[in-house]
Amino acid sequence: MKGAGWQARTMEQAGSGRLNWPAFLPSEGLVQHPPIEPIPGSPDAAASAAIYAVAFVTGAIVMSFEMLGSRYLNPYFGSGIYTWAALISTVLIALTAGYFFGGALADRTVSPALLALTVIIGSVYLLALPSFAQAVLEAVLAAIDDIRLGSLMSALALMFFPVTLLGMYSPFAIRLLLRSAQRSGRVSGAVYGISTAGAIVGTLGTTFILIPAIGSRAITLALGMLGLLAGLGLLALARRRATAALVVIALAATSVPVTRADSLIDDAVRTGLLARADGRVAHIETEYNDVFINKRGHQLVMSFQIKGWDYTESVSNLLDPDDLPLRYAQVMTIATIYPEAPRRILMLGLGGGSISTYLGRFMPETAVTTVEIDPGVITAAKTYFGLRESERMRYRAGDGRVFLNRDSERYDLILVDAYRGGYVPFHLLTREFYGLVKQRLAPGGAAAFNVHDGSKLYASTVRTLGEVFAALDLYPTGRGEVIAIATAASADAETLERRAAALQNQHGFRFSLPDILRRRMDKPQAQAAGGDLITDDFAPADVYDVMGRDLRRKK
Repeated sequence: MKGAGWQARTMEQAGSGRLNWPAFLPSEGLVQHPPIEPIPGSPDAAASAAIYAVAFVTGAIVMSFEMLGSRYLNPYFGSGIYTWAALISTVLIALTAGYFFGGALADRTVSPALLALTVIIGSVYLLALPSFAQAVLEAVLAAIDDIRLGSLMSALALMFFPVTLLGMYSPFAIRLLLRSAQRSGRVSGAVYGISTAGAIVGTLGTTFILIPAIGSRAITLALGMLGLLAGLGLLALARRRATAALVVIALAATSVPVTRADSLIDDAVRTGLLARADGRVAHIETEYNDVFINKRGHQLVMSFQIKGWDYTESVSNLLDPDDLPLRYAQVMTIATIYPEAPRRILMLGLGGGSISTYLGRFMPETAVTTVEIDPGVITAAKTYFGLRESERMRYRAGDGRVFLNRDSERYDLILVDAYRGGYVPFHLLTREFYGLVKQRLAPGGAAAFNVHDGSKLYASTVRTLGEVFAALDLYPTGRGEVIAIATAASADAETLERRAAALQNQHGFRFSLPDILRRRMDKPQAQAAGGDLITDDFAPADVYDVMGRDLRRKK
């Protein structure tokens, strides 16, 4: 009988001292488990701690990347419920795939090194993402009209691969940490609990702190670098003797093109400056200027000292190369809406290169040539602001007017920001100079000028520009400067609004073009009242510029 047999077995095992839970169960119809034994291949204490720590990091990266995904998709598909549904669904789909793949792979190969490689590969993808994200989004936008399907396909194209790899971490980590089946519940709970805690930190940290403070590209790079360091650390523990392999992987990671235009900025230069104390970084005496480089928190400032006065020439955000801390630089980007297709841009005046770099990074199809009269400024911009030249981003030493006289190329957009201290050289203010600029514009092109207001020189500049160009728009910055946009033919407000919205959607500029367009001044020619025509023969720029000088010195 069943009862008698079960009782006999129980008494026998009790007498032998081998009583365990499965022995109290009837033998028929149930599986009896073997005695508990340690699972081979369990990590030591240091490796276990590292696995738990990386679980926190991967959880933070996944949720931070989900929040960040909205910054990639919103310019193309809006910020409505469809976009968020696509992002959330993509992350859930990827995590589902990651959990299945990670668990299956862990059962076949219990290897901490393999686990580390999944994190490393996913992180390298994040480092490379900004270099191709725009192309992917534009391709999906052109191919799919349905905003729901388009947002979902874009989210899958950008996010599925890295989130799947990072999602493999938890089940794989659980398999590595198990020392015995008896602790499976505790280990599983710890891994998922720590990972979820990281997800909370990633969500709040990204939305509350990072997105308001730095750009999406900088955040993406930070996530990729964080994951890469975590993966390499885990790999180092798993393969303590594989130093050479780690070096190869690290070198390969640093060679990845991490953004679509990151070659325009040397991140190592900016990172090194961030580590420095605030204050004077450099004093450079050139043949044209007395140049000072100063660090103020995360901002790097280039200033010229002329006759005892300090004039701020350029300010860069070391944490975010897509930022334009100076208001006039933000407003000057509105010039991009005037040409129908701004493919070739010429800029006269470099400073720290903030404007040219900004346009080059957001408009990867555009070639930008910057002319700076002072070679020392170019050297300083490369040395301290991290500017890099490329095939489409060139820096040339020379006088802007001389360059235009010798250069027969046509440009879609010419930007003039050639100040020496608070003053523009007079030969860059005359009717003849503006006529030369007009000659170098391609059909439908535009020219933008940074002009200080509050003086007779301002009124004279507006009048002179109006004598040369058929159309003139003025955009006050509210900080003592006005951006003047000159074209051969006027564009109505509706056309400008349409172009501003289209360019903003296409490139996702940090500073919204439609918002800047609202600064457009009515009746700009009224600003020319009291001004004189400035020519090469008659250009009393220094005298006309006296009014408003004190205001500029306080900037």
